[in-house]
Amino acid sequence: MAHPRRSLALLAALAMGGPCQAAEEPGWLALMHYRAQGSGWQSEADRPHFFLSKDGRHAPRQELAANLAAMSAPAYPCTFPARYEWLRTRYAPALPARREGDCPELDAWYRQFPGQRVSISFAASFLENPSSMFGHTFLKVYRESPRELMSPTINYAARTDAREGDLDYIRKGLFGGFPGVADELPFYRRLRTYTENEGRDIWEYELGLTPAEVRQLLLHVWEVRDGIFDYYFLDENCAFRTLALIDVARPQARLLDHYSALTVPVETIRTLQAAGMAGAPVLWPGLPKLVRQYEAQLGADEVRQASAIADGSLAPDKVAQASVLQLAYEYLSVRITRDQAERETRKDTINAILRRRLAIGSPGSLQQAAALDPPESGHDGSAIKLGAYRDGARRGASLAWAGFQHTLTDRLGGYEPYAEVTVLQPELRSDGGRVRLERLDWLTVQSTLPGSALFSRSAWRLMLATQRKEDRLVTSLGFNSGQAWAVGNTVIAVMPGAGVEAGHATAAAGTLAVLATRQSSTWSAQAEFNAEKQFLGGHGYRSHARLRTSLMLSRNTALELSARRAIRPVPHTEIALGLRVHLKPLAFAQ
Repeated sequence: MAHPRRSLALLAALAMGGPCQAAEEPGWLALMHYRAQGSGWQSEADRPHFFLSKDGRHAPRQELAANLAAMSAPAYPCTFPARYEWLRTRYAPALPARREGDCPELDAWYRQFPGQRVSISFAASFLENPSSMFGHTFLKVYRESPRELMSPTINYAARTDAREGDLDYIRKGLFGGFPGVADELPFYRRLRTYTENEGRDIWEYELGLTPAEVRQLLLHVWEVRDGIFDYYFLDENCAFRTLALIDVARPQARLLDHYSALTVPVETIRTLQAAGMAGAPVLWPGLPKLVRQYEAQLGADEVRQASAIADGSLAPDKVAQASVLQLAYEYLSVRITRDQAERETRKDTINAILRRRLAIGSPGSLQQAAALDPPESGHDGSAIKLGAYRDGARRGASLAWAGFQHTLTDRLGGYEPYAEVTVLQPELRSDGGRVRLERLDWLTVQSTLPGSALFSRSAWRLMLATQRKEDRLVTSLGFNSGQAWAVGNTVIAVMPGAGVEAGHATAAAGTLAVLATRQSSTWSAQAEFNAEKQFLGGHGYRSHARLRTSLMLSRNTALELSARRAIRPVPHTEIALGLRVHLKPLAFAQ
């Protein structure tokens, strides 16, 4: 048998000197994160030390040769354990498998993951953080029961600086200004952050990976865990990197072949289900959402009693209703998680509530609502809208397309209520033989979650758009913030704000937005009034009112009718009718 070093040198020479199909095997491409670019290849890894060849980022063959030549070096299996195992199995079986004790630092890290089963979890959208507007995904490596909550998780996210301003945070997130890193917190810590503190539902899906595939995934996490990739909110994000890890474990699935420009976390669940790799969902409900459900089942006086117990101004012994104590217990749990309750008294209050409930002998009558539709059951992310309109004496046709969109009048199932997100939506109009750009919505994010006696929530909207005003295209950035209230099945939001506009001149303005929205899974409607008064760089006043309604024809299809009345500066009325069809998002363009 040839000496291992000599065999590796021969293999490296063959890889460099002639056609080498191994360099384009799915396993090698996945390990090195190569993707086709024109007639060649480019790795998505952004740090030079990830490669051993000078041209390794663009040359799979040269990088393969360099790795084969380096395999017998003592540090190689410790630095690149997943590569080592893959290359050794295929090309260098004479080299020894990595043994316990060969790589102390790697071994200590790997011992955190004693399980051989993996799940992917989807945390619902959290509109109070721009980076979480589409939701978030992470992996869990199961510990065997009864210690499941101690199971380690693998979470890929941006390493940010708390000193970053909001606009700088968004700019860096959109253009790759943050490194992407993986951390390994226990599952109960994720639950505390997402379900208790932020009030987000978590949907968990077990993956059908073998123990060997789980091992390969974990070894590759070690290789890329610390800043190998730049992080982008819209494409190379948590969802994309999670799928990339699963691609390394099972390269023949080629999960990332579907993705190109925009990666929405919920699409990872649909992709894994289509590949037959994701099981049935398990829901971990958000605690504030549960408290809201309980609050809605009680009267105003009972809610005030529960709030007073949580505040410490009413002793639990003074209450005779188990349902009030049930709400007080869960509400105080939320406040404790958010550090809104005094630490020295919270334990005494919790214990007093429990003692009183035991004395009453009733568990309480409040019920959790039926399970919601899982996120993958919602409409697809992209949207195209064909319509006809009449604006004064003008009549014409319109065409709009959105990279990702969920509006307050879209089908609700599978999405968070009272939330709206639109990314990259141009609208073209044609009338009188000419075609023109009417508007381009770069980004719209809006939340109108109503407050209650226990929760005070601010309604807000961030909008960046280029639109036609007085027959000129102007670009505006605006932010509004206010309050929302539920009146029966309708939510009313009042949001004052400010904005800046740039076109033929630059102007700042004060704004006011008033919305009334009614959402359901079959029919939704929204009435809106907007006013704007320029005070720097201009002296104009604009205002308009709009009514729009959507009738859902299927999961991805809706008929829309809208009427808009411009009040100032020039009164006129516009009526539009359109058919909107949701499609696979831009991420599925290939």
